[in-house]
Amino acid sequence: MARANVSSVLTGADELQARLKAIGSTKGQLRVVAVRAVAEAKLLVPRRTGNLGRTIRVGRVTDSDAEIVAGGRRTVGYAAAVEFGTQPHIIRPRRARVLAWGGARTLGGRLRKGAKADHFARFVRHPGTRAQPYLRPGVEKALQAAGILRGIVDSWNRAA
Repeated sequence: MARANVSSVLTGADELQARLKAIGSTKGQLRVVAVRAVAEAKLLVPRRTGNLGRTIRVGRVTDSDAEIVAGGRRTVGYAAAVEFGTQPHIIRPRRARVLAWGGARTLGGRLRKGAKADHFARFVRHPGTRAQPYLRPGVEKALQAAGILRGIVDSWNRAA
């Protein structure tokens, strides 16, 4: 198999390599932006119990992208519903014959000790919920504050 040196085949390859070297690894820059995005998202997240805000964290970070993760299946399975909203839908009981609600409740939604539900139904037509975005605006604010794109362009132009 024949191999050729890229520099001898491509005109301007040396300048291109110098520019790419000037930019360096973007992984560190993306991690900084991701941490800032998490902080911004935690400020923007709607608060009731604070559980959703505690689950916002940095996910996988590579040279080309970074993930910001919120929620989890067990504790906070509603993170996407808060970010994107929900369509109207029907709620049916899973483990009982009827749905029960009302009565004195804790902030977490459980019945208070000694209290009893006072409304019952076989199903409920839920009207849906409006979106309350917190992740996307948090990332947008972090990118704006970091000026990451401006830094890459400046590094590219200085290397020329």
